[in-house]
Amino acid sequence: MGRLIRWKVKNPYSELKGLIRMSWNKNNLSNLINNQKPMDLSRKSVYQQKWEAKKHLRAYHVPNITERQFMDRHFKTNLPYKLYTKKEKDELPHIESIMFCELERRVDVTVFRSHFAKSIFQARRLVSTGKVKVNGEICKFPARRLEDGDMITVNPKSVPTLKIEGDKSEFQPVPYMSPWMFIPPYLEVCYSTCSTVFLRSPFAQPNEMEIPSPYPPVWHQLAFEWYSTLKRAQTRSEIKPQLIIDQMPVVLKPKFDSIVRSDLKKKQEQKRQERQLQDFLKLEKEKYKYAEQGN
Repeated sequence: MGRLIRWKVKNPYSELKGLIRMSWNKNNLSNLINNQKPMDLSRKSVYQQKWEAKKHLRAYHVPNITERQFMDRHFKTNLPYKLYTKKEKDELPHIESIMFCELERRVDVTVFRSHFAKSIFQARRLVSTGKVKVNGEICKFPARRLEDGDMITVNPKSVPTLKIEGDKSEFQPVPYMSPWMFIPPYLEVCYSTCSTVFLRSPFAQPNEMEIPSPYPPVWHQLAFEWYSTLKRAQTRSEIKPQLIIDQMPVVLKPKFDSIVRSDLKKKQEQKRQERQLQDFLKLEKEKYKYAEQGN
């Protein structure tokens, strides 16, 4: 069984950090107002620009998982493209603006985008406590990937904007919720049944970013370059040479592959030491032979 990683953000709405989160919290709204005009990155080095963009975008899109989980599960260097006309291509934002499209398929993100939770952190708790169903079955895994056409359903008693009295329910506004009350075009939300259908993967549209984000497309491009560099380095380190036994290429299960490679490495090291010993003895023999000829 793999190691369970519990990730909790400390003081997520800190005014000192000024990071924007997926939340209706009043302090988060204050950070959103203070960051209406993104900082000028032109005076920073290229490395600093990428780091700054990555820091802010990760705080908004990936606040409740580790960076390793994001890289392994949700980040892809091949972004989804569509066929566009030349005019549409000129009007398109940077294609890197949809680098977080795989995150939008997570159950907890879909719950928040559908306004069934006050924050991404509360959405994660709703899923892990069994308040959310996927296609009629209880789902307790916030990282579950939704396919096109999958439907999630949330327990009405857990929806913060619903006031339930007996058999009746009515909409009840929550303070500071209005800036987040929009629905992305790739979701079909039904508030009467507290359900959402995931329609498709987000695309880059002319003059529009389908994935809601408080940051401009240029920042997404910088963050994409940052993560792409890490992904390439990670991929290069994971590539192993072909395993060859008795002059035949062999493919084994990971566990046995590591055992066989370790044994082969030990045998190669033993042969290398034997060759070094033979070369040393040969050299000593030649020295003794030359010494006898000199006498």
